[in-house]
Amino acid sequence: MIDLHIHTKYSIDGSEEVTTILKMAEEMKLNYISITDHNNMDAYLELEKMDIKKYYSGKIVPGIEINTKAAGVPIEILGYNCDYKKMNENVKKIMVSSEDRIRIEFERLIDKCKSYGIKLDDDIKEKFDYSEFASGYVHRNMKKYEENKEKINARSWETSRDFYRDYMSNPDAPLFVEADDLVPDLETAINSVLDAGGIVFIPHIYEYRDNTPKVLECLINTKNISGFECYYTTFTKEQHDFMINLCKEKNYYVSGGSDYHGKVKPDTFLAKGHGNLSIPEDIVIKWGKTIF
Repeated sequence: MIDLHIHTKYSIDGSEEVTTILKMAEEMKLNYISITDHNNMDAYLELEKMDIKKYYSGKIVPGIEINTKAAGVPIEILGYNCDYKKMNENVKKIMVSSEDRIRIEFERLIDKCKSYGIKLDDDIKEKFDYSEFASGYVHRNMKKYEENKEKINARSWETSRDFYRDYMSNPDAPLFVEADDLVPDLETAINSVLDAGGIVFIPHIYEYRDNTPKVLECLINTKNISGFECYYTTFTKEQHDFMINLCKEKNYYVSGGSDYHGKVKPDTFLAKGHGNLSIPEDIVIKWGKTIF
């Protein structure tokens, strides 16, 4: 088994130490892993200073997850095989810092909530410490007031992940937060990966919900995309099979991962996702370059 989509403490919404991930991967006998933190490869700066084999005997494919947009929809791309030092330099050139992005998105989301009639604490701005994404913090506060249920669908009421996908990052939703000035456009994001010697994959395409068809159409008509994440814990069998067939038909590489975040997503487990994942090793042998 393998897992090519893992987050550590170097993602704002990740909780685990790098060594913890290595130990877990070793215990699970994972032959390949990739740490794909949001908009940075700082985990690899830590890895280069340690004796990795002390914790993990498998192989590590360098990776990163970058925020961008496609067809007007906020999405993410995965960069694999990157020179991690070069990639860190490139990210700093093409997007604002995580701290600035959180601050700006928070302000914009609060304004949208007020305009839409969402009730929030009067002192919500004063209490926010900017240590997490705005979607999670605002979602928890929103749920304190039952009357907000009339404004939010049942799925998004339950989880901040669905709230983010259905409302905050959905251009057709009343709480959509514009981020064009905060993240690079698709071509710029792709080129930043290529410049660092990497290849580009598209993760969790069906996480874009109703926008998936237009996002997918945009992506398959975009140059320099090498593959798609076809093994993902929220995919139905039909969705998985469709993506596998698409990759075969159009000669894309295949990837897969749990999107593990640690304590932030307690129902998602390393390599197993929600318990339904079993990602075959042979998919990464075709394209993955390992380091250390």
